[in-house]
Amino acid sequence: MTETGGQPPRPKRKPKDILRFRGDRIITEDDLDRTFPEDDEESQYGDRRRHIFHGAVLVFLVALLVAAVLAALAVMRGDLVIPGWEARQVDAGPKGCPTGIYDYPDNKSFTLNVYNGTRLEGLAGQAAEAFKDRGYKIGKVESVDLIRPGTVAIIVSGPAGEAAAFNLQRNLKGTSYKPDTRGDNSVDLLVGTGFKELVPEELVDQTPGSISCPLLTPKPAAGG
Repeated sequence: MTETGGQPPRPKRKPKDILRFRGDRIITEDDLDRTFPEDDEESQYGDRRRHIFHGAVLVFLVALLVAAVLAALAVMRGDLVIPGWEARQVDAGPKGCPTGIYDYPDNKSFTLNVYNGTRLEGLAGQAAEAFKDRGYKIGKVESVDLIRPGTVAIIVSGPAGEAAAFNLQRNLKGTSYKPDTRGDNSVDLLVGTGFKELVPEELVDQTPGSISCPLLTPKPAAGG
């Protein structure tokens, strides 16, 4: 029973579901947090590891590129010889160094062919231009098989070109002569990585002399 004149108590109702609107569920901030949790310490550590790994890979690739460039330059200069890339010896034909004494012939009296025996681009042209400035008659300017690293130049001619080879040796120090069987007096100059410059023209010795063939001179026997 109720008190006289009092109103009957109102029935209790369930709280209104504020997460639904017209039958559709509303996404709240709590739902987003559960679905996309913030980075915890473990995930941040994983990101740091990935960044460190990527940085290390980048540094390694840069170091590898620098090493490759330095190695290529060393090979081109002849400071580094890679197995399988060794210089091939020039086969000049007959063996033995001429023993005669030669007069110094005129620079214009024979044809000079200049060949690049290195991987240095333009070296044959550089040498040919230097000799041309002294009045030499330049023939071919091309590239050939590699010659021994550090070699200044190898001079090749037939018997008729021995005096011309002697002329070249007086203008370019440190060369070695090798004979072949050609019949004319032309001379081949195979330029190596040791080529720098010619002897100053006013200092060229034009007195008679002999040819130098260090690559043909046999090495003394051990203990001899």
